[in-house]
Amino acid sequence: MVNIDLFYPFNPPLRRTTVKTLIPSTNCVIYSPEEFKQFVPANFSCLLERSSSLIRRILQDMGQWADNTAHEKLLLRRSFDLVERFIEYCPSQLPCWPALLLDGFIFDFFGKPQTSKASLASNPILYRFLDGLLNRAVVSRDALICLFYHFYGMKPVEVGFLLGLEEGQTQRIYKNFARWRQKGWWQAVEEIGLTAQELRFLEENQVHNPEGFDEQVRGHLETLLPFYRKSDPPYYPCLKDKAWHEMFNEGYGFDYRMWHIPLCLSCMNAIGNFGNAFLLKPEFTFNFHISPHALKEEGAVEKLRFVDGSDILASQRTAQRFSQDLQPA
Repeated sequence: MVNIDLFYPFNPPLRRTTVKTLIPSTNCVIYSPEEFKQFVPANFSCLLERSSSLIRRILQDMGQWADNTAHEKLLLRRSFDLVERFIEYCPSQLPCWPALLLDGFIFDFFGKPQTSKASLASNPILYRFLDGLLNRAVVSRDALICLFYHFYGMKPVEVGFLLGLEEGQTQRIYKNFARWRQKGWWQAVEEIGLTAQELRFLEENQVHNPEGFDEQVRGHLETLLPFYRKSDPPYYPCLKDKAWHEMFNEGYGFDYRMWHIPLCLSCMNAIGNFGNAFLLKPEFTFNFHISPHALKEEGAVEKLRFVDGSDILASQRTAQRFSQDLQPA
């Protein structure tokens, strides 16, 4: 707990009854939970900015920062995540100076050894694969669009209708699928560091116990998806069923559909309830695919299996990894 007297050693301020939320500033003392509840909405953006700035500095000092989109997205996810945790933690530390308490909270987070989420998962290899897949999806439109295939087995034409594209515009979806099949999926596998043996292990698991495998996938996604949606937290939140229905009925919201729906199973289920009124496919059944669309038909998976994939992937593995465990390097 922060001792307010440490900041005013000679003349501690009189307790005020007015809440300090007139301007968005974290430079004040909060005494009660009621004050804090009113403080948060007025100062959330300031807390997020302060968190991002501090985390960036910490990662730079650790040698784990690079000026690229992937790290910026990671920074936003982690900043948003820590501010949410801080909001739950802060009331137990009142009275406090929120700005300084936030700094200490973040330093404490990075000062503790972080246990790998994958190591605690029921299927660590599957968790790593999903984590890497989603990490690509928040920085690559090809990966994002192809989540519709990986999660639901949807073909390009079905994705085009779901996103509200006219028939002539669906060609761009075919290009997303092609680039992901030819290059993007392989890049994701290399970044994750999966070997051919591990990919074979996943496929065999799915073949021998498809229901149990899908259950594991869903369980891991329930943990991972909310975190990765924080890559664009203020822009594409979940909508109520009525709002989705109106969007599809009126035929607008391409960007909203593209950036939110692939990363939200619950909203996809909501859309499936009325999808037959607006889409070619009346319902969306969860149908997870490890390989990208049409990859097996091209024989690429067989090539990966029978070459010494472990050595190939290890030598081509990128130097930077990004995951929920905050291990960007």
